[in-house]
Amino acid sequence: MKPGSGLVGVVAVVLVAVGLSVPSDTPVAAQTTAVACPTPGRPKTKILTVGDSITSGATMTESVTAGYRKELGWLLDQSCVPHEFVVAAVGGVTCNYWSSRMADLVTTHRPDLILINCGTNNNLSNATSAQITAFERTYRALFDTALDLDPDVVMYPSWVQYSSGHGTYGCTTPPGPSPAWLPASEAVVNDAIYRSMSVIDEYGDRVPTWIDYQSIPESYLDQCGVHPTPGGYDVMGRLAYNTIAPRLGVPQVELPCGLVGRRPGKAVGEWTPCDRMNLN
Repeated sequence: MKPGSGLVGVVAVVLVAVGLSVPSDTPVAAQTTAVACPTPGRPKTKILTVGDSITSGATMTESVTAGYRKELGWLLDQSCVPHEFVVAAVGGVTCNYWSSRMADLVTTHRPDLILINCGTNNNLSNATSAQITAFERTYRALFDTALDLDPDVVMYPSWVQYSSGHGTYGCTTPPGPSPAWLPASEAVVNDAIYRSMSVIDEYGDRVPTWIDYQSIPESYLDQCGVHPTPGGYDVMGRLAYNTIAPRLGVPQVELPCGLVGRRPGKAVGEWTPCDRMNLN
């Protein structure tokens, strides 16, 4: 979909925030005990988060501290990892939108880590093989561009979260209920992302693995069936944290009971979160 139209085109503002660290206000899933970090601490890690309205934090106040960055930032604080988020997120855009912008983002901000979560707005539900191949090349080019420009940056692709394919009563989040084509498209997108990334070998551990958002169930989506609820963003934050934790040399954290990865396009049943996490 083009910016300004379709699925999440109502909000079409790039959010770029530099020099801001996520505050340690305790999210619903977190413990309240403050952590005493050593002084002097480790160097600050700059994290560039790239995507669409899901990355911007559509069901929250869209800012550097919104969306999955709230929980991710809190967990990094608890692990004594000083950090700074840069947010490049535009509602309604496809992965193609970032093709001409990735070079500028990397050279301007010089991030240590890049987390990419795009593809929800790429309608591949009835795509031809040529169109799917073109998507794979576009997705791969995002990584080629950044990794070639900065020999130190580390990147993480993401499998997109599955939407419900419908809205429920009371759906008010712009631009309304998720289109019926979305779930079928997301499965194709995730398969294409897998193929695109599975061929990366020349960069070694600079593309360590995927962030897998596929197993977040429908109950963690808003009433329009597309964007995560604040509790859903907490789950996303934990999934992102656990994915980058080995690179940062910090311990991983628990996930909701029953939350497991799955192959792209394969169904997974609903599950009940751990009571201890108190999500939603």
